[in-house]
Amino acid sequence: MSELDPHSSLPPLSSVLESVAASLGAADFDNRLRLVPAHSATVLLIDGLGAELVAAHPVDAPNLNAASLDHSTVVAAGFPATTSVSLTSLSTGRTVGQHGMVGYTFRAGADGLVPQSPILNTLRWCVHGDHDHDLLHVAVPEDIQSGTTIFERCRAQGFITRQIVPGHHIGSGLSRAAFRGAGQVIAAEKLDELRVAILAEMTGREPTLAYAYYGGLDLAGHLEGPGSESWREQLRLIDEMVGALADELPAGRQIVVTGDHGMVDTSTGRFDIDTHHELTIGTTAVAGEARVRHIYTEPGAAPDVRSVWQETLGDRATVVTREEAIDAGWFGPAVTERHKVRIGDVIAAARGVTAMVRSVVEPLESQLVGQHGAWDSAEQLVPAIVLRGTR
Repeated sequence: MSELDPHSSLPPLSSVLESVAASLGAADFDNRLRLVPAHSATVLLIDGLGAELVAAHPVDAPNLNAASLDHSTVVAAGFPATTSVSLTSLSTGRTVGQHGMVGYTFRAGADGLVPQSPILNTLRWCVHGDHDHDLLHVAVPEDIQSGTTIFERCRAQGFITRQIVPGHHIGSGLSRAAFRGAGQVIAAEKLDELRVAILAEMTGREPTLAYAYYGGLDLAGHLEGPGSESWREQLRLIDEMVGALADELPAGRQIVVTGDHGMVDTSTGRFDIDTHHELTIGTTAVAGEARVRHIYTEPGAAPDVRSVWQETLGDRATVVTREEAIDAGWFGPAVTERHKVRIGDVIAAARGVTAMVRSVVEPLESQLVGQHGAWDSAEQLVPAIVLRGTR
């Protein structure tokens, strides 16, 4: 296992949708991936599709691996490498410090940090641990992520914009924060539904920018682990769909297949925070997830909290203060003042196969086999595989 340098020269995930928009001729976008001009294009995001995982399973993913040899690159998901963060980077073309979605869970209000506010779960947009207590009116999604999205910019230039996502994504807090600007949102969850919907968008006469999402691979990886039989079955089904899309894609259209993060099997590396009382001293809240923890501290306590966490975790994690993380570029080249205060006073990033679980506060998440979020290349690197129509 190897860790990715925060200053890696790899293009970031935030450059993928922006490059696709540029390939359509949209103004004021940087085509960092050097995509060829296209009439219409779709970004197909497979949740949990790590580049190293795809490469390690050539028999299960022959189409993905063959396509990656011809028209592909590897991009860095960003930190933390987790769905809500990565999707916002993708949809805005900005890095984490610029868009402000700093974790799966974090303490935030409408304008930076509200010290007395609860921890926001960004996937469910609720109080973390209390799914019945939504925060849509407290942490308004359009305020948490107030920057213009790529879809909004393209739609303003006259492009058709579409999104093909599971029904429960439509109108969700995360969708409102990250994916504003779609002219139409189409509900599709199964792979065959996705294939049909994507091809329908790619055969239209009007220049179209589309985004499609599939979550089955990520779910299998969390429950059974990356590389498990259920995970491999999902990979095989995805690969079959990608092959079918490549065969049926009309000329002048392209699809970019990417992921939001990879995954690490942490079944042998669970470290239970909730059984170590010393880790709570001087803290007001612990957020994030098992591979990355945001630790909020009492005023002036951050140095001591950092020392205790590092001593307790040892080589299982790298523990730094907020200032150290920002200076090291963990959240990108720039972090706005408004977003800086959302980051924990102390951040712990897991190493190796460690998962910093919370058996009391997060009993279900603590049982997951596959986890992601930190700096290991298996969770950071995702493919950007380009399918170009020839029919």
